[in-house]
Amino acid sequence: LNNKHQDHACCKDPCKLSGQYNFGNNELNYASGLVAAANSVLDMDAHVVIDTGRNGVAHMRSTCANWCNPRGAGAGVPSSTETANQTLVDAYFWLKTPGESDGCSQTLPNGKKCPRFDAKCSSVDSLSTKDGEPAAPEA
Repeated sequence: LNNKHQDHACCKDPCKLSGQYNFGNNELNYASGLVAAANSVLDMDAHVVIDTGRNGVAHMRSTCANWCNPRGAGAGVPSSTETANQTLVDAYFWLKTPGESDGCSQTLPNGKKCPRFDAKCSSVDSLSTKDGEPAAPEA
C-alpha cells in the first residue's frame, strides 16, 4: 500500500494494519502477497480462493482480534468464479456455511464444558456472551 489509495475500496483497512507494514490488511491484498510469495518460492502460478461466507458486514467487531462468532456477521459475495482479479483469485466461495459456529462457547448448548474452548469465543463481540443469546456449539 505504501499509504497510497487509502480511500479506494480495494484498500480498505478495517483493522488499521497498513501502518504496521502489514500487506494483508484485507483479503485481496493478503492474496496478492501470498500469491507473490508462492510464485517466487515454489516457482508456480499460484492462485487463491477467498472465503466470503462471513465477511459481508464491515465494522461488526470492536477489535479485529475478536474473530470467534462475531455478532452481526453476514455473508459476503456469493460463491462465484467471477472475481475482481482473476490473475490472483480463482473464486469466491463460502468455505463454511454462513452462520455456522467458528468455535464453541465455554458452556455448550447441552450444558457440558467445551473441550476445545478458545478465550476469543467469549469476547465482547462473540455470540453467546450477552444475556438471552444461545450457547455456541463446537465448530
